[in-house]
Amino acid sequence: MPFGLSLSLIVVTGVTAGLISQVESAAAAAVATFTVVLAIALAWGCGRWGQGCAWCAAGAVALTVGAFARDTALAPVPSSIAGAAEPILIDGRLRRDASIGETGVRLELDDVRLQVMGDPPEALDRFQVLTIVNGELAAGSVGQWTAGRRVRMPARLRVPSVVRNPGSPSPTWQRLTRPFDLVATVKSAALVQVEPGTAWQEAAAAVRRHVRVVAARWLVPLGGDSAAVVTAILIGDRAGLDEAATRRLQVAGTFHVIAISGGNVAILTALCLFVFRLFIRLDQIPVLLTLVIVVAYGLVVGRDASVVRAVIAATLYLGLRLTGLVPKPINVLALTALISVVTDPLVVLDVGAWLSFGATFGLISILPRLMGDAPRGPHRNWVMAFRLVKGLFLATVAAEIVILPMAASVFMRVGVAGLLLNFVAIPAMVLAQLSGLLLIVLGTWPYFHGPASLLALTAYKATWALTGSAGLVDLVPWVSWRVPPPPVVLTTGYYAMVVLALVWRGRRWVERGAVGAATACACLIVTAPWAPWQRPAPGWVRATMIDVGQGEAIVVQFASGHVLLVDAGGSAGRFDVGGRVVTPALWALGIRKIDWLAITHADVDHAGGAMSVAGDLPPVEIWEGVPVPAQPLMGELRRVAQASGAAWRRLQTGHRVELDNAVIDVLHPLIPDWERRGVRNDDSVVLRLRIGLVEVLLTGDAGPEFEQPFTRSDSSSPIRILKLGHHGSRTSSGEDFLDRYAPTIALVSAGQDNIFGHPSPVVMGRLARRSIDVFRTDHDGAVVIETDGREAHVRTVTGRSLVVTTVSPAATRPPVLP
Repeated sequence: MPFGLSLSLIVVTGVTAGLISQVESAAAAAVATFTVVLAIALAWGCGRWGQGCAWCAAGAVALTVGAFARDTALAPVPSSIAGAAEPILIDGRLRRDASIGETGVRLELDDVRLQVMGDPPEALDRFQVLTIVNGELAAGSVGQWTAGRRVRMPARLRVPSVVRNPGSPSPTWQRLTRPFDLVATVKSAALVQVEPGTAWQEAAAAVRRHVRVVAARWLVPLGGDSAAVVTAILIGDRAGLDEAATRRLQVAGTFHVIAISGGNVAILTALCLFVFRLFIRLDQIPVLLTLVIVVAYGLVVGRDASVVRAVIAATLYLGLRLTGLVPKPINVLALTALISVVTDPLVVLDVGAWLSFGATFGLISILPRLMGDAPRGPHRNWVMAFRLVKGLFLATVAAEIVILPMAASVFMRVGVAGLLLNFVAIPAMVLAQLSGLLLIVLGTWPYFHGPASLLALTAYKATWALTGSAGLVDLVPWVSWRVPPPPVVLTTGYYAMVVLALVWRGRRWVERGAVGAATACACLIVTAPWAPWQRPAPGWVRATMIDVGQGEAIVVQFASGHVLLVDAGGSAGRFDVGGRVVTPALWALGIRKIDWLAITHADVDHAGGAMSVAGDLPPVEIWEGVPVPAQPLMGELRRVAQASGAAWRRLQTGHRVELDNAVIDVLHPLIPDWERRGVRNDDSVVLRLRIGLVEVLLTGDAGPEFEQPFTRSDSSSPIRILKLGHHGSRTSSGEDFLDRYAPTIALVSAGQDNIFGHPSPVVMGRLARRSIDVFRTDHDGAVVIETDGREAHVRTVTGRSLVVTTVSPAATRPPVLP
């Protein structure tokens, strides 16, 4: 194995081990010091022993680097800042140009200094802060918030929450991989002060602004998303892309072509070399000029990790070409990985890096084996044309072989759409990039109006083909499908067999066996047959309150095999709570189908994730309470229901569903006497589940209109579990209602450190005075309740547990404090 590749593998493995393990950084440093000293001592006259010790020393040093990087990334926010009641003064540098989002204008900051009013500023260089600027002035101020400039503003800070659910990544992993350490909110753009950046930063911002202006001038009149797509391909600015088009490209597996990566930089490099060699005979001068342009391009586009990796690779290749060397692609890839990890150890946890390096490795190592030797003989031009088409197809196959488990683990989606669509998407991207580059250069000059019009039309047609080709997944949905993340053992086995097939040089049957084993692992990854192993025990019912942050989603798995999902969480931003949080949790619980999806009411924190969940696990029926005709969320969900063939049922008081050992009763809402123009919490659907002697009351966001007339029936079960209304708000769970219902256990679904203060301390005090055990998602993560109708077993992802029986539960167990 080449030295560079061996060193890169050892460093990457060591850094990864340091990041994900619990090894103390001080202990790792001591071991690294010992191995380095030992390697130096054995370097003379010890042959293989000295070389082996040197490799061990490199691994130990990498382990130490990873451990220190982990400790730095996980260091807590100073308490004076995290617990500040007043706004914090933020001073930071913009990482990239501001962009307009659904909740306000996004500013991404690093090199941050934070100051509590009256205290000296505290430098937090390692922190990255996402700032949301609200107010009417924000959108008009986007142009002055460009990468490299420093901004200063008062803001309210919070630490991004993590979710703790069955099957979700560990909280440590989520904190290490999240893009921001803090989230800040600014009331108005008028509070933001701006300082200019350096000369080259201002020049780079001017170039990006020019690209946006020229692309908009020529392509917006042609319609569609062509201007946004060309801007995304040229400078990586995807803020203008339509969300529906973005999602369609992601589902189709062709989103990579509009994200700046090695392919875009390679096209730019090849174009520059081709043009310069038309006019310059010497080899070094075109290479040098191309190197300057590639580096300048990287500085203009910004500091996205994918751009940095691509520019490093191109710089290595061109720099070695200047010395007269023609480096092997695998060595360039290895050195790029080594430099990336040394400069930023956390890159080993970056999904984008996995995909970039994995796909490139597939093209370098697997594609040549699939292609075979170039044929010779008559009709060579036709043969080579066929070989070109074959190469494009097999290049996609080679990349997919490497990234298949990554796509299944991270994006929870696999498919064969990319194998076909790349025949359109990749040529369309190349054409859009080339025509877009020329349009940016010529579109400014009135003398080139004719060529610029032709270039604009070419770019428009190319982007239309690129985005339109993704419509294949709408016509043929089965070419792309969602899958649960595969077990680590299965992923490890798959990669072990792929590597064995690549490096084995002995008997052919070993290589063929490795290929067969890798194929079997791939079949398991795309089918996920392990779901039944995670379902409740026969005769038991499981109710799980999923941790969805500031929202609500509760799933009930009945002994009969039926599944009821009550709400699906959601958020106001672009993060897909349904697809990224709820669906994976359902998979981890062994759920592959939903019989009933009940939406208590159409607030986004209850219904926002329903569209994704209904698309991933199409329900048989969708239940709604009081309809709100003007509410767009329910309109979108109804369209999903029509597409999947799900029945739509409207619930009201008195409806009942009877199962083998359980009954579902609808206690609220009553039939409305006027048409609702907006969503009301008191219109929430309230469901009562009875399983033998155990009762669960799910109240949505219902408040006094449900609680005040409520009376507990004489046949009420002795074990009563209440899900507090409106996330524990003080407007729900009143004193009289708690006295009448007398729950044994209370459940609260609320986000960590949410801005609403849920659950209310007043409500928590009411529960404490009644010695009611409280389980809450912001403290405990997901809460799982399992019952056979005689007793209830409660456990949480964080380790809390409780068993309640029908024999004097309060006397047989101490109360669990909220």
